[in-house]
Amino acid sequence: MNIYFVRHGITGGNESNQYQLPTIELSEQGINQAQFVAKRFKTIPVEVIFASPMTRASQTASIIADSIGLKVMESSLFEEIKRPSIVCGRSKNEPDVKSVMKIVKETFADPDKRHSDEEDYFQLKDRAEEVLKFLSERNENEILVVTHGEILRMILSLVIFGKELTPEIFDQVRRTFIPHNTGITVIQYDLSFEFHKSGWYVLSWNDYAHLGDSR
Repeated sequence: MNIYFVRHGITGGNESNQYQLPTIELSEQGINQAQFVAKRFKTIPVEVIFASPMTRASQTASIIADSIGLKVMESSLFEEIKRPSIVCGRSKNEPDVKSVMKIVKETFADPDKRHSDEEDYFQLKDRAEEVLKFLSERNENEILVVTHGEILRMILSLVIFGKELTPEIFDQVRRTFIPHNTGITVIQYDLSFEFHKSGWYVLSWNDYAHLGDSR
């Protein structure tokens, strides 16, 4: 089984460095990016498309789906990490936003502390584990998932480190694995291999060659 993860196309919120609202739409450039990646999937035998219901992901998925003649099935499993509501739709450079996110960072891996209604390390990890379980139980061999950067990095971390994953390791993954808008990451599930007991393998990360000079 091959899972093709695609990060959504770029938005005005990405371009202006915001913590984004769930309803923010693709920018003109983001639509172009989605159209470029859709052309790539015309040569990939995708059988089913899943997407985050957040607008930027569902729009990206719909553009791909229209191109290859499939429907999109949405699931909250694939949503981006939940930030504190107070910072959503606001610039990351605002002083009070920075103050809030400093607390979020300090309490991210503390199960007993939290700023407000954000998702912490343990919740994000649990959801990523649900993603892998859900996908491993599908019958299709070629699956496309349109999702977001932070949840994708947690999924990648679990595939690589499994039970050995810690908040410290995840922090290093966050710093070094940067997902490009509409970058394609391919993960394989195959229990017949003996190298990884979980059955999960990373085949490629963040391939965005389809964008060419338009990136």
